[in-house]
Amino acid sequence: MHLRQLTVAAIAVLAATCSPTKPGPVVDPPVIQSITPAAGPSTGGTEVTIRGSGFAAGATVAIGGQAAGDVRIQSADVIVARTPASTIAGAVDITVTVSGRPAVLTSGFRYELTAPNTAPVVRSLTAQGLRPRQPASFADYGEIIQLTVLVEDVETAPAQLVYQWQACDGTFTGMGPQVDWTAPSGATLPSTCNIQVTVTDGPHVVTRSITVQLHNSVVEVGALALEFLEEFANSAIPAETTVRNFSDSCPGKADELEDVTYNRDTRIINSHIYGTGTATVAFGSMCRNKTADACVITPVEWNSTVKSSGLIEVAKGTSYISGVYRDSRWWLCDSTYQGASSLGLHFMR
Repeated sequence: MHLRQLTVAAIAVLAATCSPTKPGPVVDPPVIQSITPAAGPSTGGTEVTIRGSGFAAGATVAIGGQAAGDVRIQSADVIVARTPASTIAGAVDITVTVSGRPAVLTSGFRYELTAPNTAPVVRSLTAQGLRPRQPASFADYGEIIQLTVLVEDVETAPAQLVYQWQACDGTFTGMGPQVDWTAPSGATLPSTCNIQVTVTDGPHVVTRSITVQLHNSVVEVGALALEFLEEFANSAIPAETTVRNFSDSCPGKADELEDVTYNRDTRIINSHIYGTGTATVAFGSMCRNKTADACVITPVEWNSTVKSSGLIEVAKGTSYISGVYRDSRWWLCDSTYQGASSLGLHFMR
């Protein structure tokens, strides 16, 4: 009885010890079938899609022996990653490792050696009106002028660069390296406006600015001419003060100083009548027989006492006063009187 029981127990223990272990699930090794794109710059950063099978969470990717960045396991057969930078150019291996089991795509990706991308260089920025002989960087209020930027870029053609224009006011028409700009319709005169262009080739941004002088030329020149005539009619104002707004670049300033001095020495102006002056602006044109940028024509009449005789003289005719644009402002240049004296005298020298 006891022997039988022992034998049965021993058989049971032996059976339990010798029973085979149930095998676990079989995991297939990863396989790489393709990579897209198959080439990119040696600077790295190319997003690639690796297709194959057996991909799983925790998979790592190496390209040319360097760990890829931003690895994302999208499915068991798709991995997305970014290439690392490479110090060499040429074909390199792609390796995907899952649970210690690697898959290799030999020479699966090619690094292309690229030159460094240099920044654009702005060679010039100009602001030019459309009137003949108009000064650069000059605009009357409401006038349309052209803005042109000349840019050089080793890697990018000028037409493919991105241009952004900004100004204190006014409006732009067009886009690219040349645009039209309509100056603001009015402001405190004269004034200035800073215009800036920003040029980018993608990784680089450069800027350049230019200052445009804004004027209301007809009003400014007309006011200068009228101020001169009013002061000329006041015999108490010194001749040097009267001609202060004549440009030193004009021979007419010296001539006018002599004319005013002669009038002060020979007459006392009692009263005057000035008609409405007509001002025109045309750069490099003529004012009567003088080259000028502007011309103001005014009907004039003076009532004077001749110092040598005490007689009353009436001088009546037309005043021609020319203007020039110099050093970012308007100046008077020459003054001519065409008329007659009631006494038959020379009212001017």
